[in-house]
Amino acid sequence: MPSVHGVLMRVDGCGVLITGRAGSGKSSLALALMARGHSLVADDAPELQRDGDRLTGRCPPMLRGLLHCPAMGVVDVQALYGAGAWREATDIHLIITLCDAVASTTDLGGQWHTTSLCGVEVPTLPLLPNRLIEPAVHIEAAVRTVKNEALAADTLHARQAQAMGGSSCN
Repeated sequence: MPSVHGVLMRVDGCGVLITGRAGSGKSSLALALMARGHSLVADDAPELQRDGDRLTGRCPPMLRGLLHCPAMGVVDVQALYGAGAWREATDIHLIITLCDAVASTTDLGGQWHTTSLCGVEVPTLPLLPNRLIEPAVHIEAAVRTVKNEALAADTLHARQAQAMGGSSCN
């Protein structure tokens, strides 16, 4: 099973893979998201698996429920935040790539694209942390954007089907 370097979270029912260079703040961001009620799936090396058109991530058995935070060492997230702070697996709906100020201009935040993992295209948002807005808030907003676009697409398809089925060709 392939793995990727990053932290996999479950945010508002969506799997979010947070990637970035070492020291970019992935673990600190995971702690901030858990403090806001979201769940850790895997720290450091989520295992990925394709299931049809879905991409699923899970935690290697040795690391289950654990998060390595450089400032604190290894922490048991359920001991800190309760039983709901860890999940065994999740489908991956979004990738957040943490950038820094010295990243190239093509990697700066706000430019949506897709990333192919295991042959599945996943919406991706580079995030340049902003001192005025907590990065966890950015991630929650990105998750809501992805969810809203899916709902909007479903609404459009339903309306198109209704319009096509309701029209007469006499």
